[in-house]
Amino acid sequence: MKVQALVLIVGIAMLSFGFTGTAQRKNASFAEKLFARATADDFMNEEACGECHPSVVKNFSASPHSALVSDSKLPLDKQGCQGCHGPGRIHQAEENAEVISYTKLSPKESSAACLRCHEKTMSESHWKRTEHARADVACVSCHQIHTDTENGLAHASVKSDPRTTVLDAKVDPKLMLKADEATLCGSCHPTVSAEFRSANHHPVPEGKMACSDCHSAHPSKNGVTTQDMFKGKCVTCHTEKAGPFIYEHDPVAGFTGDGCQECHRPHGTNNPKMLNSVTRGLCAQCHTDKLAQHYPGQTCWNSGCHASSHGSNSDPRFLKP
Repeated sequence: MKVQALVLIVGIAMLSFGFTGTAQRKNASFAEKLFARATADDFMNEEACGECHPSVVKNFSASPHSALVSDSKLPLDKQGCQGCHGPGRIHQAEENAEVISYTKLSPKESSAACLRCHEKTMSESHWKRTEHARADVACVSCHQIHTDTENGLAHASVKSDPRTTVLDAKVDPKLMLKADEATLCGSCHPTVSAEFRSANHHPVPEGKMACSDCHSAHPSKNGVTTQDMFKGKCVTCHTEKAGPFIYEHDPVAGFTGDGCQECHRPHGTNNPKMLNSVTRGLCAQCHTDKLAQHYPGQTCWNSGCHASSHGSNSDPRFLKP
């Protein structure tokens, strides 16, 4: 009986594994399926790519990708043009010709093809959980694999739009972005881009800051971003607000709400201190009891009572000592 039970358990396990394997094959991306059925004979000499795509092959050497796929010791499915676009002979086949075209594939399929090599940056499952992935933004929406221009990556850019263009700067070729960060991000986030035109703003248009100083477009594989949430993000530059204070203002400390953003607009506003409001209504959004019982005649922060809205080492109500 024990032997029969053991055989039954093994059989069920193998059957379950078979179903799992089948499910994985069904869920495999187009790139995974294409490379999975390719044989060594399906990979051709890279020079053949230049016969039909001369300008692409010629300028590919300007791309950082070039150095990463030129090693002859790499597997065939990670070398040269075919490492990204698929086996050449399958691409040239008269019947069932297939190629990995990053601009024609869906954002999901396109990004899955990139993650074949960039799995150290993030796994496919991790990418699917990001805001960009949920918004159907593909890797190639922001990055380029190579350039077809003679001048190289530094001169490539998205279409210029006066409503979204914030800064006309050169592109860092290592990041392989299609434009400078401010312009590239502004092409999808026009409202934020417009806020940088306010009288008071973080120096992104001046080129002293980039969007990635505060935001992480795609967090690392382990899910830890390089930017801290709430207070930790802002005090990287605004060190005088970091404390520690004996009596901390809860929003500033990040214990409640959106931290610094409870009072400030991070991108830009016409208020000199980039506050959400210039009246005592800013404080009253939390301290509602003071609207009817306490009216200093001026705004809370310039009436001469409260020394600091960020924190105090002498009074729990932040009054002047």
